[in-house]
Amino acid sequence: MPNGVEQQQVVAQTSINPSQGVTRVALFKSDGTPFAGLPSTAAAQTDVGAVTSVVAAGATPTKAEFDALRVDALATRTVLNSLLAKLRTAGVILP
Repeated sequence: MPNGVEQQQVVAQTSINPSQGVTRVALFKSDGTPFAGLPSTAAAQTDVGAVTSVVAAGATPTKAEFDALRVDALATRTVLNSLLAKLRTAGVILP
């Protein structure tokens, strides 16, 4: 394959039943060997917390308004970085 990309085929190990909540599939390389290394699930990720900042009272934000907005941005950054790490671990995105 070009650029070293391997062809992958998705093969169901059990019949797919729409009434079931979960259907498991296995990935196989084109030569029939299992494609290993992908976890089935990752640990749950907490949601970003409630917004703590408020709309600035005047034309220029106060230090407290700025600091509250910064706290919100840092909380969002933390959750986003955690999600990206989980996607990298799962092999969904490149490191």
